[in-house]
Amino acid sequence: MKPLREIVNTGRLVPLIVLFLSLCMLDNISAATGSDEMRVTLLGTGTPFPNAERFGSAILVEVAGKKLLFDCGRGVVIRLTQVRVNPKDIDGLFLTHLHSDHVVGIPDLWLSGWFLGRDRSLPTWGPPGTRSLAEHLVQAFGFDIRIRQAAPDPLPAKGVEIDAKEIEQGEIYNDGLARVSAFLVDHGTVKPAFGYRIDSAGHSVVISGDTKFCQNLVDFAKDADCLIHAAWSAGRKNPTPPSKRSIASAEDAGRVFAMVKPKLGVVYHYKAEEGLGDAVRKEFNGPFVIAKDLMVINIGKTVTWERESAAHARKDKTMDR
Repeated sequence: MKPLREIVNTGRLVPLIVLFLSLCMLDNISAATGSDEMRVTLLGTGTPFPNAERFGSAILVEVAGKKLLFDCGRGVVIRLTQVRVNPKDIDGLFLTHLHSDHVVGIPDLWLSGWFLGRDRSLPTWGPPGTRSLAEHLVQAFGFDIRIRQAAPDPLPAKGVEIDAKEIEQGEIYNDGLARVSAFLVDHGTVKPAFGYRIDSAGHSVVISGDTKFCQNLVDFAKDADCLIHAAWSAGRKNPTPPSKRSIASAEDAGRVFAMVKPKLGVVYHYKAEEGLGDAVRKEFNGPFVIAKDLMVINIGKTVTWERESAAHARKDKTMDR
């Protein structure tokens, strides 16, 4: 290798410096762009019926440096691990309603996160009953909590606290960079039930939660980049009379997409995929996708989606070798 003095003398160091600075600038530009984007991972798109391919309702929204989780159904910690997110790093949990398939993963998220290093309380927002749920979880897992707080390696007491807040319609979270608003939806006899809108840096995603066609959802979803809407099945495949249904048909979701006109509509929490696409298309001719577990949606200047998270895809490719 030639000495540094010779490289300087031949003028070869200057291009290297320019290249280095250019790469740094690109990294900074990339980081700045990423900070203005939302990343939405559909951890679970399923229903109360057990399904190894589609876990319980759970949607991770990564925005402005925070990891916000919406609903916490069956298998959420496994899905988080698959996308290389430590459960301890969840900055907030938001519950649409208290049906078991939307909350049954809370003990795992809460206790595994504590075991894996969380040293602060788990902030949780949800409808009336959320505080009671949190208090009774502490009672139910009292033995485990006592053991893990005992010598010789006690876990931090703060990390096993659940900071439960019961919500009403309106803004419920604002850290100056990201804002979360809750709005009432119509889930039949389940009252109240909420959907959520997340806004940051001029971008937005709306999560319907479980609902029938709901004008309030349409109003809160106005100008949203991405609308994620529950739909049980195509209407013709649902034997329950429309007046007795508690969750939207695919046609209902299509009507909402047509009224809101998001850059991307997403159908999730469906019982069976057959006929969904055609049913949505009867009402909406814009871009939409039927969600699968681990699907990723990137919301920035454009809205794009990937079949699965890049982290999970890399892991699969490594395992295939």
